[in-house]
Amino acid sequence: MIYDLRITTASGTAFPEMISQRFKWIREQGYSVSMLSKQLEDGREAYDIQLRGNHDNQIFRNEDIVYIFKHQLSELIAEHILLEWESTLVKKEIRKSGRGLSGEEQRTVYDKAVQFLNRCNENESLNLLMNYGRKNKIAHRVLDYIHDNKLLVVEGFINFCLQDYLTEIRFAVELAMEELKNEKEYNDFVTLLRYFVDTQVPKIQEVNIMMDENGVFNMWDGKGIKIEDNYMSYYLDDMLLNEINFDDVLISILITISPRRIILHNVAELGNEPVETIKRVFKDKIRMCSGCERCRKHLNKNTQP
Repeated sequence: MIYDLRITTASGTAFPEMISQRFKWIREQGYSVSMLSKQLEDGREAYDIQLRGNHDNQIFRNEDIVYIFKHQLSELIAEHILLEWESTLVKKEIRKSGRGLSGEEQRTVYDKAVQFLNRCNENESLNLLMNYGRKNKIAHRVLDYIHDNKLLVVEGFINFCLQDYLTEIRFAVELAMEELKNEKEYNDFVTLLRYFVDTQVPKIQEVNIMMDENGVFNMWDGKGIKIEDNYMSYYLDDMLLNEINFDDVLISILITISPRRIILHNVAELGNEPVETIKRVFKDKIRMCSGCERCRKHLNKNTQP
């Protein structure tokens, strides 16, 4: 026997299967990798992993094989932590930081936090690279640790040697809780706006909305007549001071004139967030233009070289 290590981790994980499926190259060099498991009194599982063999040759010495084995084992343990411990760590942090949350809210925070950890960028390749970086960082810590130790208790190793990893989890949970808070405030805001819409007497039959290439919106009624600019001038000072944006002004004007029907043109250029807010506030009053003369002119203008 040239190397042995005991790893203690939670029971019922896929860790034994991971061990049995790895180390193919080392086995091909004539070495054997074995594992004995033992359930401890506290319910955890202890795995005694042994590397056996003595096949010094001109290319690899025994110490080279041991180093390669430790390196591969470190990567395996890092995967084990990310795949089977991260979920537990996130839930633990949510219980600690979100004590006032309902069960459903905790589940929402969990889903968001996991998404932040694994898919923090819209670029899929960048996500893969960042996740590889997280795994690689943990693997290096494991490799340093098992260089001088014959026992690795996974939970203790995480708590004492992976503080930066726990900080990432804490930050992801904080972001998730903040996003949940913002969503709740947004939903309350939409509910209030919907109340105003439902209690307002309609002042106009139809409003059409189109956003131009400069981000300025134009509105006209069902007869094609431009809606008076005095609605816009009411909010002009706040817009100049950057206290409100065009999206907020658009919604405020629509609530003020309370049309029976709202037709959205060139929806792709209106932006997803304001469109979704308008849909939620005005609900059944919303219509999407399927391609009128103004939309075609706007499209042709933007596609001309």
